[in-house]
Amino acid sequence: MNSSGHQDASRWIAAIVESSDDAIISKDLNGVITSWNAGAQRLFGLKPDEAIGQPIDIIVPPESQEEEKQILRRVCNGERVEHFETVRLNQNGSPVHVSLTISPVRDSQGRVIGVSKIARDITERKRIEETLKKAELSTRLMEVQDEERRRIARELHDGVGQMLAALAMNNSQVVKEKHTLTSAVACCVEESTILIEQASAEIRTMSYLLHPPLLDEVGLQSALKWYIDGFAERSKIRIALQLPPDLGRLPQECELSLFRIVQECLTNVHRHSRSFAALVRLSHANGEIELEVKDEGRGISPETLSKIVSGGNVGVGFSGMRERVKQLEGKLTVESGGNGTSVRVALPLVQGPISSD
Repeated sequence: MNSSGHQDASRWIAAIVESSDDAIISKDLNGVITSWNAGAQRLFGLKPDEAIGQPIDIIVPPESQEEEKQILRRVCNGERVEHFETVRLNQNGSPVHVSLTISPVRDSQGRVIGVSKIARDITERKRIEETLKKAELSTRLMEVQDEERRRIARELHDGVGQMLAALAMNNSQVVKEKHTLTSAVACCVEESTILIEQASAEIRTMSYLLHPPLLDEVGLQSALKWYIDGFAERSKIRIALQLPPDLGRLPQECELSLFRIVQECLTNVHRHSRSFAALVRLSHANGEIELEVKDEGRGISPETLSKIVSGGNVGVGFSGMRERVKQLEGKLTVESGGNGTSVRVALPLVQGPISSD
C-alpha cells in the first residue's frame, strides 16, 4: 500500500474512533492519556485538550487506583482485558458505571508501547439491575414474612394452645375438689380458670390474625367476614363489608395480598383516622379484582399523601401494600381529604375467579 493509501486508512480509522458512541482512550505505559475521542468527552465531560497529557487517574476513583494499576500491569504483559465492569468518575466527580475492554498497543517489533481502552456506559443497565434486585429482595422478604406468620400462627395454635388446653384440664380437676380447699385457695382456682380461658382466647385470636386458617380452607370472603367482625368488636368502628355473591375462590397469592391490605388499611383507620365508620368493598369486573377500603375520618396530610402518590417512603404499612400490589402487577390508588380516605387496589385476574366447587 502506498503512502496515500496509508493516509486514507489512517483517516478512516480516525473517523471511526471519533464517531463511536463508546469512549475510546489511549494512554502510554505511565498511565498518561494520549488520545481522547468524542465519546470519551460525552461520557466523562472532559474535552480532549483537558484530558490529553493528564494521568488516567483523573477519571479513576481513589478506591479503584490499585485496580487500574493491576489492569495496566496485565496489559503490559500482552494480556487483553474484556468486558471488565467497574466505576469511573465524570468531570463532576459523579460515578459512571462502565464496561471496559483494554488492549495493548504494539509497535512494529511487537513491543507493548501503550494501552487502548474502550469504555461503554452501563449506568442505566446497572440501575435497572439494581431496581430488579431490590424488587426481588422485597418480594422474597414478603414471602418470608408470610411464611413466618403462618409458622408462628401454627405454633401458637398447636403448641401454646394445646398446653393451655392441658392446663385447663388439670385445673378442672382442682375445681372439682375446691370444697376441700380453703376459701382463699378456692378463689385463686376460680381466678385461674378465668385467666386460662382469657389466655386461650387471646392465643386463638393472635394465631388467627397472623394467618387465619379460613383463608386457606374456605377463601377470602369467609376470612374477611371473620376478621372484620372481630376488628369491629375490638375497635368499636362500624365496618360495612360488601362482597359480590359470585366471587368464588381467587388465586392463593391474590387472596393473601388482599387480606393483608385490608388488615393494614383498617389498622391505619383505627390508629390515625379517628373515623367511627369504614367500608370494605370487593368486586370484580373486566378481568380485574377490585378492593376499596374507605373511612370517614380526618384524612391524610397533604405532605404524606404526596409521598404516597409519588412512591416515597411513608413507613412499612403503605410500602408493604405497594409491594404486594406491584408483585401482582396491579394498581394502588390513594385519595384523601377532609371527608376521609379511600384506598383502592385493582389486581388483574389472568384466569378469572377460581370456582368454589
